[in-house]
Amino acid sequence: MGVATIFGIQACSTSVEDTTHTTSVAEDKENIKKTINGFYDKLNVIDDGDFSKYVLYTMFNNTAQEYDDSYLNNVVEKWETQFGDALIDNKLQFANKLGTYTYNPVSSTWTKVANANAVVLKFPSVQNQIAVDSELTLTSYTDIQTSYNSETIWLPKTFDITLKRSGNTVFSMKLSNVTFDNSTNFSMPISANVQIYSAPLTQNIVWQRVTSKDFKFTYNASTPQGANSEIIAQVTLKHSDYANISSKDDFKTISAQITEGNLKIVANMNVEALAPLSDPTDAQINNNSKAELFYNGQKIGDIIYKTVNGKGEFFVVYFDGTMENTDVYVGDFEQKIKNIFANYLD
Repeated sequence: MGVATIFGIQACSTSVEDTTHTTSVAEDKENIKKTINGFYDKLNVIDDGDFSKYVLYTMFNNTAQEYDDSYLNNVVEKWETQFGDALIDNKLQFANKLGTYTYNPVSSTWTKVANANAVVLKFPSVQNQIAVDSELTLTSYTDIQTSYNSETIWLPKTFDITLKRSGNTVFSMKLSNVTFDNSTNFSMPISANVQIYSAPLTQNIVWQRVTSKDFKFTYNASTPQGANSEIIAQVTLKHSDYANISSKDDFKTISAQITEGNLKIVANMNVEALAPLSDPTDAQINNNSKAELFYNGQKIGDIIYKTVNGKGEFFVVYFDGTMENTDVYVGDFEQKIKNIFANYLD
């Protein structure tokens, strides 16, 4: 979750409640900066992690150090040439492809041995390498027939996929509890649990329908070192005709809690009131949305929307009434990201 998201969400309030505070505004500002710096530190840990190293080794391992997945695509194409397409009529052919497959880089061919429970692909991580050090395993795959724009598509209900290099897990993903509402010609997902591990980052995603018009999304991310990140968002629709959800006019309200370590924003927006306005004023935006900023459970300010020189900006209003642009905290966010992930972006 990006810290910039915390300050860029269009949900604003216009005043800070008069409550007792145990910290000064200067301390609150320092705590915000500390949280954001901790977030950048966590991104550096992710960039230095085993999954990142694997991606760089397999797909940026060339003289120019530019993204190149042609080797992996070629390996997959050779597998399909020998054993047939993995996807037929929008359906993954899991049961028909069970087996353990090993790629021979010398002959550029695959060999297969029986495996009753999984599809396992073993291959060298990079071109011109003899050692077979990568292993991709898919198990527990089930799917369900769905419909989108009158086209039949088989989407996964469950699966467990693991990627290892030299015996160490660098990536895994587990999908479960996937259900759909098929009452219209659009199959609406109404529940799903996703667990993703991209060493060393663990992510958990839960999507659930609370009522026919209310949906809840929960996202949590953590590393062995560093603060947790969490997003809890709730969406209320104006109707349950899922096939005809096409614009903001179909939404009633959106609320969210966005947390990074000890810093949290609690926000909500009356989309129904704002959607008909083609060019809402600052007052209309602030009157129909609200965002409160907390640290360690204590409210330290509100976030409001203001137009400055024709451009929408977000400001923190602290409990003493002083105000400053959120750019003082996240104005360099894009450059920070570029610096951290320079191996991918340069």
